[in-house]
This record gives sequence, structure tokens and C-alpha cells, in this order.
Amino acid sequence: MEKFIQFLKSKSPLAFLVIGVTLILLSYFLEKKLPNIFMGMRLLAFVAVLYGLMKFFSKK
Repeated sequence: MEKFIQFLKSKSPLAFLVIGVTLILLSYFLEKKLPNIFMGMRLLAFVAVLYGLMKFFSKK
């Protein structure tokens, strides 16, 4: 758990935005075949983008 928290603290806000957008793009391929995984990926992407935006605006 400590490594995961360290990972979150060490990455830049831009990295989280890129991860979120990548998850959004990848989830479109799973939309019809695997709807549960699609929704999970969209939720993770939403959290990653929000965390990246909060981290970006809190630094300034």
C-alpha cells in the first residue's frame, strides 16, 4: 500500500491526465462486448482525470 501511495504522490498531474484519456480511448473498444469492464474503466478514467486536475490546480 505504501508503494501505491508513493506512486500517486510522485507522478505529475499531466501523467494522470494522460492515463485517464488513454483509459477512455481503450474503453470504447470494450463497450459492447464487455459492458461491466467498460464501466469500470470509465470510472477509473474519471478518477484519474479528476485527481490529475486537482493536483494540477493545487500546485498553483
